[in-house]
Amino acid sequence: MHARADVSLASRTTLGLGGRAARMVEPSSEAEIVAVVAEADARGEPLLVLGGGSNVVIGDEGFAGLAVCIASRGVRETRGAANERVLVDVEAGEAWDALVARCVGEGLAGLECMSGIPGLVGATPMQNVGAYGQEVSDTIVSVRAFDRRAGALVDLAAAACGFQY
Repeated sequence: MHARADVSLASRTTLGLGGRAARMVEPSSEAEIVAVVAEADARGEPLLVLGGGSNVVIGDEGFAGLAVCIASRGVRETRGAANERVLVDVEAGEAWDALVARCVGEGLAGLECMSGIPGLVGATPMQNVGAYGQEVSDTIVSVRAFDRRAGALVDLAAAACGFQY
């Protein structure tokens, strides 16, 4: 995967504001995301992780480091026997609203009130997205994350995520 130099970040935010990144890369898998972040950490390079760019304001001076624009895609469902819940495993780079629409279309309850919220799935737990009485904290079973200090992937049960307002 090749990092591009001197890339505008304005087109990566919903507000259309911001300067340029010294370098930018778009990893499209969990393994690529982990490798890019670990390499930047090893070099001591400043890191900006971007999803859909909502709730982000980047200054006109830009970012003097590596912008990692998450591009991983994939949705996998595990269906249990009758009357058991359906588990949906979603990559960080999937669009949140598209996931909500998919779940609604398949008759899966729990996310329907959160339609229209911009951004990517990976940022959703960080923001504890909620609307009209529903919160992702009520539906998330676990979150897979890269622990930068330990240099390892971790699976965090919902209770370990510390969801709150």
